[in-house]
Amino acid sequence: MVSAGEPKAAGGPALASVQFFFTLGWTVYVIYLPELLASAHMARAWLPLLLMADQLIFAVMDIAFALVADRLTDGYRKLARLLLWLTIISTFAFVLLPMSGNVSPSLLIAVLFIWVLSASVLRAPTVVLLAKRARAAQQGSLVRWYAAGMALAAALSPYVGTLLKGVDPRLPFVLAAVTLLIAVVVLMRTVMAAGPETRVEALQPVAFAVYAPALSVLVLAAGGLQLHAFVNAGPQYLAHAAKENLPWLMPLLWVGFFAALPAVGALVKRLGMLTVAAAGIFLTALGSYASAVVDSLPSLVVMQVLSGVGWAAALAGLMEYASTSGTRGAEGLFMGSFFAVLALATFGRILLVSTLLPHSPQLQGLMTFLPSGLLLAAGLIAALYAFKVSGRHSVMS
Repeated sequence: MVSAGEPKAAGGPALASVQFFFTLGWTVYVIYLPELLASAHMARAWLPLLLMADQLIFAVMDIAFALVADRLTDGYRKLARLLLWLTIISTFAFVLLPMSGNVSPSLLIAVLFIWVLSASVLRAPTVVLLAKRARAAQQGSLVRWYAAGMALAAALSPYVGTLLKGVDPRLPFVLAAVTLLIAVVVLMRTVMAAGPETRVEALQPVAFAVYAPALSVLVLAAGGLQLHAFVNAGPQYLAHAAKENLPWLMPLLWVGFFAALPAVGALVKRLGMLTVAAAGIFLTALGSYASAVVDSLPSLVVMQVLSGVGWAAALAGLMEYASTSGTRGAEGLFMGSFFAVLALATFGRILLVSTLLPHSPQLQGLMTFLPSGLLLAAGLIAALYAFKVSGRHSVMS
């Protein structure tokens, strides 16, 4: 995921592998969670509550672990050891999950809490770990490697769900845990072998208040994308295709996302991070709106892929802006808040679908165009913010 002429950041492929296996492990967990609850004789009503609790824990720990990383002296080595030990704890907890419900509901909840708490270090802190020893010019490469691993796993997730039907949960849980641990060990060895790089830039972190508008853009855009990809896309496909085709159709947004990533670096270099992000959000809004009004499956497929292309530019542009804004010394604060907002967007989507949407006909009527409306609002704010930031840079130069 490195564009031509862009400095390579050590550990990028290893970071992509960690995110790939982490996302697949999360998919395994979500697929089997209803079965785990049933084994513990817990009502299905616990399902959305636990998934929302997971996202709240992720949001808190994204910021907490990232702030710890900012305060560590000789940070990259101490952070690497912390990540490795917590990943080992996460591995054991994940392996125990399928067996915990057979003992008691309390044990299942306790093991689940330990797993979510320890696994949260594989989100923001892994990026912070590499960002702290990379040059500012390499931040974009790290961001796109991260996004590539996540997107590839997201594209494969529906197929994984199909393959795991009827499989004893202990096997996929063990495989997911062990492969993720191996990926983390490889990442840690890469980091420790390369050592810290000497930074030649005289950059300092921007004031967080200056960066904060990017988070408002992110929460609106991520909320719109969540509703488009995980709420509206399924029914839209079912209006034109049989249900058995969904596993082949649902990943198309992430296929477009993954395919667009190599071009994002060149666009950012030419146009700037926020400009690319704003354009990507507008493109995603267009794809979301068109997906709701097209009248054929081929047109819907094109619009879903277009949405993925736009989201690649939007997410990578905003994430690179967060990473470079935190250079140097505040990578944790900026990246932790970025990932926390993503977790809160997922929390909001689950809350909406499980609690609000079933009991509100008015809200159901808005759902067709609510995602594109949120994305359009985010794009307008992002465009104004990009203009303001570029004007500030012009004055300073």
